[in-house]
Amino acid sequence: MELEALWKVVHSKYGNLWGGWCTREGNGSYGVGIWKQIRRGWRMFANNTKLLVGEGTCVSFWRDIWCGEEALKDTFPCVCLVAWDQEASVADLLVHSGDQVHWNITFCRAAHDWEVNNFTDFFNRVYSMKSNRLHEDKLWWKHTGKGIFSVCSYYKALTAIPNVSFPWKRLWRNKAPPKILFFVWTVALGKILTTDNLRKRRVIITDWCCMCKKDGESVNHLLLHCETARALWCEVFRRVGLNWVMPKSVLELLASWAMPGGDLHVKAMWKMVPICIYGAFGKSEMNEHLKIRRGQLRSFVSICSALYFYGL
Repeated sequence: MELEALWKVVHSKYGNLWGGWCTREGNGSYGVGIWKQIRRGWRMFANNTKLLVGEGTCVSFWRDIWCGEEALKDTFPCVCLVAWDQEASVADLLVHSGDQVHWNITFCRAAHDWEVNNFTDFFNRVYSMKSNRLHEDKLWWKHTGKGIFSVCSYYKALTAIPNVSFPWKRLWRNKAPPKILFFVWTVALGKILTTDNLRKRRVIITDWCCMCKKDGESVNHLLLHCETARALWCEVFRRVGLNWVMPKSVLELLASWAMPGGDLHVKAMWKMVPICIYGAFGKSEMNEHLKIRRGQLRSFVSICSALYFYGL
C-alpha cells in the first residue's frame, strides 16, 4: 500500500506515459531531481522487459512491443499508415465472441495490389497472438524465471560480457615468464583482487581506483580505462603508429589482439604486447603494493620493455 501511495504521488507530479507503465520525463529546472535521474534509465530498463497481454487496456496496439520482436508500426509501417485509429489499445480492437477472437481493425482505404502480401502477413501475425482477458496486462522481467524484477538480475544483465571465446592459445603459447602468464590469466577471468571483487567477498573497503583516485576500481577500469593505464596504452600505440579503439573488457582485448599482416616473427612480437603491459601492472602490484602514481609512466614502459625482450 505504501508503494502504491508513493507511485500515485510520482504519477500526479509528472504524469503518465501511454498505458501507465512509466511517468513522463521531468523537464523542470528546479528542485532535487531524484526522480528525473531514475526516469532517465527507463529506456534501458524497458529493453529488458516484455508486455504480456491480458485485458489489453494498457497495451498500445501499434506502438508497444507485444506481438513479435518489435512494434507493429515498425514491422508493418504501410499497414499502420492507413489505419483509422493509430492510438488504439489492444482492448479497443479485440472482440471476443465466445471462444472466437476477432480483430476489429478499420482502415481508411483498401489495400493496393502490391500491399496485399503485407496485409496478409499482418493479420496472420495478430491472429497468432493469444490474450487472456481475465487477467491484467503485465510487464514481464526477462531475466528471472517468474518475470519478477530483481536488482541482482539487472546488474548481471548490465555487466554481462559478450560471448567471447577464451583466447587460451594467445595467452599460454607465449614466451613471457610463467608468473606473468598466470597473472594475465587471472586478469582475463576477472579474479584479481580489485576493490569491487573484495567488496563482493564482503570486505569493507572504499571502492576507488588506487591509481587515478577518480573512479571505482574494477579489473577493466584498472587495466584499460584508468588514466594511468590509458596513458600506457597510448604510449605503446604511439610508438608503433597505431590507432586503436579500446574495447570494453580485458577479455575482449585479448581475443581481438591480432596482427593481420607481417611474418611469423612480427606476429609473435605483437602477441607479446598486451602480456607485457598487464605484466607491468602485475609486477608493480606485487613489488609496490599498488602504490602507483600517474607520474610513473616511464617505469611502466621500462618494465614492459624488459618483459618484451625477455620474450624475444
